[in-house]
Amino acid sequence: MNIRLAHPEDVPEILFLVNEHARRGDLLPRTAASIHDTLADWLIAKDDTEQIVACVSLYSYSPALAEVRSLAVHDRAKGGGWGSTILKAIILEARRRDIQTLFALTRAVRFFQRAGFEITGRERFPEKVWRDCRHCALINRCDETAVVLNLGHPLHPQERSAEAGSRRMVSASERRPMPPTMRNHPFRGVKTMSKPAVEKVVLAYSGGLDTSVIVPWLRENYGCEVICFCANIGQGDHEFEGLEEKGLASGASKVIIEDLRHEFAKDFLFPMMQAGAIYERQYLLGTSVARPLIAKWQVAVAEAEGADAVAHGCTGKGNDQVRFELTYKALNPTLKVIAPWREWDIRSREDALAYARAHHVPVTQTEKSIYSRDANMWHLSHEGGILEDPANEPEESMFQLSVSPENAPDEAEIVEITFDKGVPVAVNGIQLPPAAVVETVNKLGSKHGIGRIDLVENRLVGMKSRGVYETPGGTILYAAHRELESLCLDRETLHFKQQMALRYAEMTYFGMWYHTLRESLQAFIDETQKTVSGWVKLKLYKGNVIVAGRYSPHSLYREDFATFGQEDVYDQADAEGFITLFGLQMKVKAMMEVSDGGRTHYASPDYSKFKRD
Repeated sequence: MNIRLAHPEDVPEILFLVNEHARRGDLLPRTAASIHDTLADWLIAKDDTEQIVACVSLYSYSPALAEVRSLAVHDRAKGGGWGSTILKAIILEARRRDIQTLFALTRAVRFFQRAGFEITGRERFPEKVWRDCRHCALINRCDETAVVLNLGHPLHPQERSAEAGSRRMVSASERRPMPPTMRNHPFRGVKTMSKPAVEKVVLAYSGGLDTSVIVPWLRENYGCEVICFCANIGQGDHEFEGLEEKGLASGASKVIIEDLRHEFAKDFLFPMMQAGAIYERQYLLGTSVARPLIAKWQVAVAEAEGADAVAHGCTGKGNDQVRFELTYKALNPTLKVIAPWREWDIRSREDALAYARAHHVPVTQTEKSIYSRDANMWHLSHEGGILEDPANEPEESMFQLSVSPENAPDEAEIVEITFDKGVPVAVNGIQLPPAAVVETVNKLGSKHGIGRIDLVENRLVGMKSRGVYETPGGTILYAAHRELESLCLDRETLHFKQQMALRYAEMTYFGMWYHTLRESLQAFIDETQKTVSGWVKLKLYKGNVIVAGRYSPHSLYREDFATFGQEDVYDQADAEGFITLFGLQMKVKAMMEVSDGGRTHYASPDYSKFKRD
């Protein structure tokens, strides 16, 4: 059988054969222009009369995924084996191009099964559904079945020679070059060693450049179904516009979006605030505390969808990879974990954009963007760009959440925060649910330039990084809660809690939210908060949070107890004995030093020994 790559002069016959089958409803119609533009992807078969009796095309969605389509056999040649032979030829051509997965949508299921294809679900190939099927009038009543063939590893040179000699195919010198999107592609050498078998993966998805690129990369390198999970934790409504469509267009079978703002504030932000956790004296842990929540829901979605793996877009040198993966381990250690940044050859933003273009991934980012940002209802972080040099002052245009203190209103504003057992429940007398409390104080803080932090921090992985954070509402809530605790907690409890807050902050920063120690610390904190109820008034003025008053019905401060003239609560004469006992250790040490004519090391020097000049 004479099977070869199509030539320009073959276009009219291919067009006639394909559209004849399209007229019957067996194939999608093609135009002469579309066939000519994709001519390098067509194989044709000619009989002894040099007439085309069969054709087929190979449509590449990525360097590793392609579709068999427009397979047609002329009526006069049916039953002669032309269909099965040209299908085997296109499979061989796919292997020569290093294609790993072939699929087709067909009514002739048994025909494809004889060639080794297996029945699968159409949802495995959203690229096809998005680009072709959505334009088909039969999309809601389609009677075609998806079939798939996993080709595995590319042919070795010896296999190429052996298979090429088994049938009359075009010679190597005549064979057309690989398409531009595949030839010399910088990502064809992606590491594939020791990859676990994965059927379905849940990806922590934001719709940004990195996670958008990861979707086709997972399908290409693991041959698995990808479900995108996106958590709404207050990053802004604009982040979700077209997010589902983008995920599906990138190759996901499903995009799940959950509104977690209430849970984020109630179960993560407020407990952390009650602990007084601040990393390295400045960072209010906005990114750190969000990751365990997102990862928790990833695990839940994986279990609900029957997925056997989870994936994230964290780099191999940052903190977030640890935060995600420690949560996976704590909640479901049986799930496989895929971290593309630790596997692939993409090493820069430019690489990722090039990969996105090559795989037709819809992204809006450009090479001109310089800052890496993370946003949620608690904060907005900025990294990269001129911030890479700690000597550079952040440019004002970088800030997006708060005004500069210089441009804040010239009049101070009073805000009153009401707490019930350490939980903020009202702002200026208005009862609000947790997420609304955060959103309300965010607006007030942003207006007055509150909560800007410029920090060189110590990452968990051992290197330093510089970040600029905007946490307006969090700064206000921390200040208010701290002032109320000063009324309601005794000295020993407050001081111990302050020491414990350092450890709590470290565990949150390190991603150990679900560690037994963090949960045990939380139990202690919950106990301390039973009397932390009341209100705090704060004055907001040009970046400053100034205490303007505080009240609690459980206050340990009593004016009559503190008054020096009262003797019924505290007798000043008792101070002498107290001081003697309190300083006894210091006294004993000094007495030891002066025994036998010695001196304490605190004694003043003998200036008489020094001569005047």
